[in-house]
This record gives sequence, structure tokens and C-alpha cells, in this order.
Amino acid sequence: MRDAIKSRVKKILSVNMLKDIDLQELGDDTPLLDYGVGIDSVSRLEFLVALEEEFGVRLDEGEITPDFFETVDSISDYISRRVP
Repeated sequence: MRDAIKSRVKKILSVNMLKDIDLQELGDDTPLLDYGVGIDSVSRLEFLVALEEEFGVRLDEGEITPDFFETVDSISDYISRRVP
């Protein structure tokens, strides 16, 4: 199940934040902050809304810290704890 979540997270990243990045080169542990993920408030909000819609979960804004945006693994771990 985690691999499916990671794949879906990468797809959302490619649509919302990493439009110019080849997802084949994006490892699960690649530091996303190096690509600017989560820094711009508008793209951050779009990304969070897309995650909520994709996974049918509500993300707690208070828990969305820079650590959340660290890697595909960190995002996927957070999501997997909330998916019913």
C-alpha cells in the first residue's frame, strides 16, 4: 500500500509543484526542499488540497511542518497514517 501512496504523491507533486522535474529521477528520499517544495504558500496550499482530495483525508494544518515536505517518504508516511 505504501508504494501506491508514494506513486500517487509523486503524481500530485508533478502536477502541483515539480512540473519541470522528471519523476523517474525523483527518489523517495530525495530532499524536496531543495526543489522548493512547500516554500511557496500558494503551491503549498494547492498541493495540500490535492492530497486531501486524492486520499480522502483531512490534513491538520498544525501538523504540516517543514519536516512533512522533506521527502516523498515523509509525505507518504503521514498520509498512510490517515488513510482509512
